[in-house]
Amino acid sequence: MRTRNTKQALLGEARAALAAASDARHAGEHRRGAEAARRALEFAQRAGNLRLQASAHGLLALHQWRVGDAEAAIANCHHALPLLKRERDAGERSQLLCTLAMAYNDVGLHSDALTHVKKALDAARAAGDPSLMSWALNRAGSTYEQLAAPADAERFLLQALEIARSIQGSEEMFSALNNLCSNLIASADRLDAADAQAALERAIGYGTDALVLARQSGNAHRQAICHGNLGVALMRLGEHASALEHVQTSQQLAQAHGYRSMTLSAVADRAELLGRMGQLDAAIALYEESLAAAHGADDRALRLSLHNGLYKGYKAQGDAVRALAHHEAMLPIERERMQQRADTQARLLLHRLELEQVRAEAERARLDAEVQRLRAIQLEVENRQLAVKATELGRHALEDQLTGLANRRHIDHELPLQMALAREHESVLSVAVIDLDHFKHVNDRYGHTVGDDVLRVVARILLDKTRGSDLLARMGGEEFLVVFSGTPLHVAVEICERLRQAIESHDWSHVAAGLALTISIGVCDMPRDLDVRGLLDRADAALYAAKREGRNRVQVAMS
Repeated sequence: MRTRNTKQALLGEARAALAAASDARHAGEHRRGAEAARRALEFAQRAGNLRLQASAHGLLALHQWRVGDAEAAIANCHHALPLLKRERDAGERSQLLCTLAMAYNDVGLHSDALTHVKKALDAARAAGDPSLMSWALNRAGSTYEQLAAPADAERFLLQALEIARSIQGSEEMFSALNNLCSNLIASADRLDAADAQAALERAIGYGTDALVLARQSGNAHRQAICHGNLGVALMRLGEHASALEHVQTSQQLAQAHGYRSMTLSAVADRAELLGRMGQLDAAIALYEESLAAAHGADDRALRLSLHNGLYKGYKAQGDAVRALAHHEAMLPIERERMQQRADTQARLLLHRLELEQVRAEAERARLDAEVQRLRAIQLEVENRQLAVKATELGRHALEDQLTGLANRRHIDHELPLQMALAREHESVLSVAVIDLDHFKHVNDRYGHTVGDDVLRVVARILLDKTRGSDLLARMGGEEFLVVFSGTPLHVAVEICERLRQAIESHDWSHVAAGLALTISIGVCDMPRDLDVRGLLDRADAALYAAKREGRNRVQVAMS
């Protein structure tokens, strides 16, 4: 009873921390949200609840991306995704894939971002949730903007906005409007004067609508972003007085809420505006002030922008020496930036390989060479190829290729951990071994192709009839294993009986005419003195007893 109460208390703490992390997300307080998500993850792990662990990893990733830690966000997304394989997880999987896509954009892996945003769209469709579809289309637009395809970006963002308006989703509408504004500002630099003016005027329209929603939400981070975007757009149009009001408001909001990088960007925008207004001395002074402050922040893009502003300012003043000094200062910063991005990309790839347990010597040497090549020449296509190979190898390592379930190697790694956790928390654990009755006759009569189809259908039925916290694997041939964590033996027996009935009553004629199928199941709990091999042998013995008793039955192991 004490163990059960302890687990329930841990689950309650996990859910409360998740709620706090979600509230922080809506308020734009992402550092506080990240701390709450970490607490939720700790409690969920101690309780052994995989579903809550997935949610905690996902929220933590979102907050980490928002505060600029894209590498950590990617790692947490990859921890969460394997825990969200069921059909009913499609909605949460779509949200997670959106976060993953944006984090990959931030580290320059735009091809990976595009791959994941397409998966997010598929998951949103599967979930049938228009809000999720709006978010996925929004992230697709942002990704195409990063790929310098503004027309495609605008097309996806307009679709996102249309759906958001149809459901009156204020958060979805804000994000789509804000991204439309920034996309048009970025695209204006590549247009002729007339088209650029039209693009900037449209950007102001979207930005103004976004600001209304940001004010209604009370989210200071959103308001600061909107004011900053509007300031830049108005500045490019030559409306300097209005631009200055927005830039100053963005700076004030950012300073008040501790958004340091945004504060420095607003100061840089104000300096550029003063330069455009002919106030070169004041502009240079602001640039110098902002550059001094930026040395304490790890934002090389901002420092490059500031040096470039000072270069142009001093050049306009005729001070060639200082202009040249700032021009020369840009090159090492750009090199540092490229190296930092390359190092981040390389770390992400290596970490992915470690998670997916692909450590064969020949393959490792080849992948290490690819990583070094990536660092040297910065070719994104090699990055994508390496990621695809790593994913494929990891899938082969831990997943049964026919059914998509865990395989024997996964069980050999995971079952000892679950047994140790059950003993540590004085919890129960039950195991069931499932075997298809007379499966050889199926192959002999219908052929191995039908046999493979049967195994896939059986896997899907078992997956749908078990819980997210249960570990389901194909052990080889026609044999499956279910590990019921935290489940007493009598409950596991009831579940197994439902599995047996589900297989027997399934309409197998869709697979092959005249086909019928049953299963036999051996189930046991975990005595404290058994190791992994002993536990599996005990379940196997029960299975053999079920076979001897005539098959199509659930047999409990002898005490």
